[in-house]
Amino acid sequence: MLHGPPLLAESKPMSARNRILAAAALLLLLAAAGWWFGSPWWTLWRIREAARAGDSQTLAGYVDFPALRASARDRLGPGLGPFAGPAADALVSPAALRLALAAGRGRSGETGEVELVRTGASEFRVERGRRFLVFRRHGLSWKLEEIRLSSKR
Repeated sequence: MLHGPPLLAESKPMSARNRILAAAALLLLLAAAGWWFGSPWWTLWRIREAARAGDSQTLAGYVDFPALRASARDRLGPGLGPFAGPAADALVSPAALRLALAAGRGRSGETGEVELVRTGASEFRVERGRRFLVFRRHGLSWKLEEIRLSSKR
């Protein structure tokens, strides 16, 4: 008969230090999962509240203006030719954001289903009909970088 180490060794109880490390790892994993699922919704909620309050400074913090201008130039280019750049610069600016907020106050808002679609670890889209707002991750926060007004993805 063979006498070797037992196939299933008796497990020793976890030390207090190991239990603390396991609990910390679990909490870190839960926090990361919470951020992964919740941060886009938190961003959208903050944007909505800033828009309702007319707080263009807070709202501007959620917009990557250079990226949004570049996207607008690309989208406007075929139709406006050499005027696409100046048009994008005028339409995508903090001043235009303030004007849009002022014009939008008092409106009841659109109705319709809004869908949040994850397109990767660093991007999500907010879809309503054929319109899309594309947000990309900047560190631990999200910023609007692109607006698409058609079904082209």
